Amino acid sequence: MSIFSWMTWNNGGPWGPPPGPKNSGGGNGGNPWNRGGNSGGPTPPMPPNLDELLKQLRGNFGPMLPKGNKSALTAALSVLGLIWLGSGVYQVGSNELGVVMRFGAFERTEPPGLRYHLPYPFEEAFTPVVTQQNETQVGFRRTSRAGDSARSVPEESMMLTQDENIINVEYAVFWRISDVAKFLFEIRDPGTTIKMAAESVMREVIGQNKLQYALTEGRGQIAEEAKARLQTLLDEYDSGIVVTQINLQTVSVPDEVKAAFQDVVNARLDQERFQNQATAHANRVIPEAKGQAGKLMQEAMAYRDQKIALAQGEADRFREVLLAYNASRDVTATRLYLETMEQVLGSANKVIIDKNVGGALPFFPLQDTLRKSDGSKP
Repeated sequence: MSIFSWMTWNNGGPWGPPPGPKNSGGGNGGNPWNRGGNSGGPTPPMPPNLDELLKQLRGNFGPMLPKGNKSALTAALSVLGLIWLGSGVYQVGSNELGVVMRFGAFERTEPPGLRYHLPYPFEEAFTPVVTQQNETQVGFRRTSRAGDSARSVPEESMMLTQDENIINVEYAVFWRISDVAKFLFEIRDPGTTIKMAAESVMREVIGQNKLQYALTEGRGQIAEEAKARLQTLLDEYDSGIVVTQINLQTVSVPDEVKAAFQDVVNARLDQERFQNQATAHANRVIPEAKGQAGKLMQEAMAYRDQKIALAQGEADRFREVLLAYNASRDVTATRLYLETMEQVLGSANKVIIDKNVGGALPFFPLQDTLRKSDGSKP
């Protein structure tokens, strides 16, 4: 193998360099976010040893060098060696973490700064961003960078509730890397894995709740429950990912039944409004009725007590009169007769006739005549 063919293999020739981690694109300095995967091609040949390489270099470049001046070849090889050694220098950004692989296996992590690893093919380095918050959209895709417009993906957003109603749920999952080694080597495609796991978890949560609850007061609870279940599932995968938030963008019924559902919602709102009005009326009328009933009860009790007291007084007075009557019957009878006659005849016109006068006594009603002359009634 000539130096040109070896350099072609080293720089990603017909077979490319040995593959990188699971979710990397492979190759020296490959980006772990490019999900290329292995193509299943032939196994690349091993690079030639140093003695064979020197022999090929002498055979290719020896005729071009002046005779007796072999030091130039040594100097060129030294420069190439220095360049090869210098290829291991790399920079880790402030929001990145260096991941060093030795012969395709995880070796160590490096903090931000200027770092060094053994040149390829001994070691490779990746610099994934670990502090950035990533977003996975489920049920919709934003069509502008500003995020003010989006298109729906019904095959992801349509779900079935506990009461067998179809609901449209569009949401975004925000996550970041917590363990870069697990993130690079335990899962092959983090974006697809998170999307599929989030969709499965959300369908499970929605299927355990009713439509009205999901549309109204249950949105926050559903998001929190889905976040906890998704984190548990990703921990079982050893994904090295932490879910920071699940944001429900849209929770609504499908457009085909939105009008009918709105009628149902309006009817339910009217029902609640009428119930509230009836409750308010009952809360106002019932206390008034109770107050009136209490007032009548007090008045009845007062009337009862009054009548009882009067009856007792009359009874006591009658007993006293009876005692006085029993003590002196004639005097008491005469007094009672006089009092009675006074009450009966007190306001009546009276004519007194002396019984000792004999014969007929003419009677002339002078009082009636006087009243008629005055114009007054008799």
